[in-house]
Amino acid sequence: MTRNTKILSEKELFEKTKGIVEHAINAKINLTFRRGNNFCQYHPPSEIFNEYEKKYTINIATPGIKGINKYTALLHELGHVLYKSPFTPIKKLLEKSENYSLYYSIFNVLEDHRIESHLSENYIAYRKRFDNTCTALGKELVEQTTFDPLYILLAIRFNQEEKVRDAKNFIHYKKALEDVKNTDEFGALRVFVSIKKYIEEDLILDSTCAGIQNEYSNKSAPKDNPTPVEKSENQKKMIENISKQEGVKEIDRQTKAEKYKTKKLEISESEEKAIPKELLHAIYDYGDTEIKKILDDGKIEGKKQFEEIQERMLSVGTVSENLPANVSIVNRIEAKYAIDYKVSSNLNKLFKKLKMKNRPYIDYQGYEIDVEEYVNNLIRGIDINKSFEDRKKSKGASIVISVDGSSSMDGNRIKIAQKLVATIYESLKGIPEIEVKGNIWSGNEMGDVGITEINKMNDVKKITTISMEGGYFSTPTHMGLEYSGLMLKKMKGEKKLLILITDGVPNHYKNKTNLQSVHYHKVCKKSLEKVLQITPNVLFFVVGNKDASYYFNKLFGEKRIIYVNNMNKAFDNVVKQFRKFVQYNSMNFF
Repeated sequence: MTRNTKILSEKELFEKTKGIVEHAINAKINLTFRRGNNFCQYHPPSEIFNEYEKKYTINIATPGIKGINKYTALLHELGHVLYKSPFTPIKKLLEKSENYSLYYSIFNVLEDHRIESHLSENYIAYRKRFDNTCTALGKELVEQTTFDPLYILLAIRFNQEEKVRDAKNFIHYKKALEDVKNTDEFGALRVFVSIKKYIEEDLILDSTCAGIQNEYSNKSAPKDNPTPVEKSENQKKMIENISKQEGVKEIDRQTKAEKYKTKKLEISESEEKAIPKELLHAIYDYGDTEIKKILDDGKIEGKKQFEEIQERMLSVGTVSENLPANVSIVNRIEAKYAIDYKVSSNLNKLFKKLKMKNRPYIDYQGYEIDVEEYVNNLIRGIDINKSFEDRKKSKGASIVISVDGSSSMDGNRIKIAQKLVATIYESLKGIPEIEVKGNIWSGNEMGDVGITEINKMNDVKKITTISMEGGYFSTPTHMGLEYSGLMLKKMKGEKKLLILITDGVPNHYKNKTNLQSVHYHKVCKKSLEKVLQITPNVLFFVVGNKDASYYFNKLFGEKRIIYVNNMNKAFDNVVKQFRKFVQYNSMNFF
């Protein structure tokens, strides 16, 4: 897949890609393009400079080997950040051994293979990238008559198995590179433990290798980038060249600012990681039963961590980061939801009918390049030619349904609200032009607000009034509005609609004291003004509280409020308004 440089420059591609990782790990990554080696450097937060966020610097040097792409090098280094390569604690652990340099070099090979396996699982196009890079590096390998463990691992990893098939422990090293795939952050150490006895066996059998190892185990050897075991001057040059392309592991390198830190701040993030207890004696031998459990645990934990990272990388549109101190994302007691299939079917037919009336989207040709789509396709390994849009193609619609989760909504009211959201999700199957999300909110006596996001159909079961913590019961409508506005702002649809469902007059507490209505309602009014800057389409469905119409009309404007006697009528009215909105704006997003 080739990139059109007229549409997207190399620098823009790099920035876009690292932005996805920044979002996933909630950190700042600075890219540099200096000469020398590729590296990834971690900068711990500093109280001295009032810095509290995680920061990294990644340098991408010009590759010195034909067939190696700078973008692939970037992906590799980002992989170390994304999948938490624990270089510092492993270095400290392995330093206890006289074979430190060899052990650490082997760990690096395994770790590179681990993070690339995760990236390849994330986006299948990356697998080909890494495989091409490994093949290019393999061509630099010099054939040997005797084999040390590091050389065998490199040969297998770099698609040069034929050069080392005669090695006594070839099968074990090959298995090690398979075992390390898709493991947790300590997976490379786990696999190192499993092959340590074979490494020791090869060192004993090969006195030459042992002699060279002793030479490089002295304390004068550089610790930030240990030199691997080598057989000859040619081999030494080859290994050094490979090291440049693979990336120097500098996540743990000390920054200038660290010299001025107190003892409390001297420990980097990676040093704070707790190595699993069963791995703390990695330089000693383990039994077969222990090794099997260690490897199995690594696969289990690796799957969990991968899914967690995958979810964060795909969570575009969530606004859980950078919330006020009194606002938390909370879990709620889940409940089964019902769907009105008759309503959803009719709505779905309407959407498809409206789509047929409009000029279809031309994806392989058109008047304009959709740059965002182009970049996303490129990064995710999808056909980049499918990036054109017709001028008449809309930018879609974004809808947020915000639900009052206070205690008075418990029972039938919350069940109907849940059914409404589930029904709308069901009606939109096969209609990607309309995006629907939701949230449910309530507050406690201390003034804390608990919010739960609804980002997909499966999340609908979270629309309940009972949270697992916090004692949330009040109606902090201002935060329901503001949070919904932030969700809408991050959603891509050109036409935006907010539907807020509540059964009570806004009320909020602070330090166990109910705020005076006259003051708090001013807060709610300001929150509405913020939302109206994002979209003019804001509707309030007030259930069973017509007596409070004076307050609602004054707060939110009479034209924005629809009063209903019960939630069943609210259901019908929301569907009606939803349908009306879609019909009125159909030419703009189909």
